Amino acid sequence: MTPNFCKDFVWKATPQGGLAVTPWRYDDGDQIVVYARRTSAGWRLDDNGEAALRLALDGVDVDSERAQARIKACELSLGVRWDESDDSFFIETTEAGFESAALAIAEAAAQLAGLGALRQDRAVSDFRARVVDLVKSVAEEANLDCRTDVPVDESQTIFVDAWIAAPRPVLVFAATGVQRLLEAEIAWLDAKRRAESIFVLALVEDAKQIGVKNYTRANYYTDKTVEFASRPAVAELLHSQLGRPLPRGH
Repeated sequence: MTPNFCKDFVWKATPQGGLAVTPWRYDDGDQIVVYARRTSAGWRLDDNGEAALRLALDGVDVDSERAQARIKACELSLGVRWDESDDSFFIETTEAGFESAALAIAEAAAQLAGLGALRQDRAVSDFRARVVDLVKSVAEEANLDCRTDVPVDESQTIFVDAWIAAPRPVLVFAATGVQRLLEAEIAWLDAKRRAESIFVLALVEDAKQIGVKNYTRANYYTDKTVEFASRPAVAELLHSQLGRPLPRGH
């Protein structure tokens, strides 16, 4: 019996059950895979400890305070469980709950592995500085508050570069790499799960540099992902989301 799940997943049958290959990727480019094993009650889905392994390779101990905080946050927000015997996220579910469980496992794995790319002293690139400067300018023209480096997840480890406090808040990520693009997607998915009305905009400096496949995928898992090729064009896009006309002279 083959389970029904998200059309963006690729199902590969195995003697134990199967693999759900997701469209999301770890920082090294490998796709995030959810492992499904049949049980007497239905299915056991897990990440096979891959997120914890990648975290260890990045020099982050899974037992560290930051990693444990992320694991607890995933348990609370996504309904996943943590198996200490093999350091993996898992969910036991029936056929009916297969799709939502697979999505939860994939998101939890992405969030945990993503800690390896985060640094408290994260360097502010010229690209990020230009993005933040533009967003602040647009917010000021619209007479709205703009905050920077705002945490957007329960474990307080994913930060949006700029947040415009509009009636429908606008979250802007300067996607300086694949990992930052993935964090924008996680923020968007979290908002959808909580039925929270926000607009997630990811800006990349060069779609080819970040990978055309990653760039194309991100437009399905953010509200908008665009190149920062034209300051006026991005400003116009932001103003359109704020419901305020673009000032004359732009």
